[in-house]
Amino acid sequence: MARIAIVEDHLLLAHTLRAALERSAVATAVVAPAPMPDLLGALLALRPELVLLDLDLDRFGDSTPLIAPLVEEGIRVLLVTGTNDRLRIARALEQGAIGLQRKASDFTALLTQALAALTTTAPLDPEERVLLLAELSRSRLVQDRELAPFRRLTEREQATLRALSRGLSVNEIAREWVVAEATVRSHVRAVLAKLGVSSQLAAVAAAARTGWLAA
Repeated sequence: MARIAIVEDHLLLAHTLRAALERSAVATAVVAPAPMPDLLGALLALRPELVLLDLDLDRFGDSTPLIAPLVEEGIRVLLVTGTNDRLRIARALEQGAIGLQRKASDFTALLTQALAALTTTAPLDPEERVLLLAELSRSRLVQDRELAPFRRLTEREQATLRALSRGLSVNEIAREWVVAEATVRSHVRAVLAKLGVSSQLAAVAAAARTGWLAA
């Protein structure tokens, strides 16, 4: 039975790492990237002690959703990533990953970190973990403050802002909703007042900048 499972979209790296781990007498399996439910099922069936998880699985996307379910099953997760997005790494650590190894480091560092993750249940690199999680906490506080004005919008005002963000004019919104233009203009004025901006363009820009449109 494999003690380590490698989930990595660069097959050369995956198989090179597997060979190195097996030279260290660690049974290792390479698990091909797949849609997240299938990949999670394969890993749970394999039940390794440790998963070396690439955060970016090419066409299958971000692998962060795998971390918490694996950790809940007692499987440690070491992040292997090429991203420099510290908040993204922090979110993955927050899900329970034991540590991370950046691909920019040399191969020996990756091998050493993998072996270290196999021999401990304590978080690796605790100081960096604390810094990353603190950055994530500060980022969320800033985002929460930025989103506060949007929470004051009524449902109709939110719909108005989303329609404006789609490029619709007041006239087009009124026709689509079968209401008077004056009604839509009233919603627009309320949106501008609550967001503290002076134009429809500024309101749409604020909605995009804060991430409200994606919520």
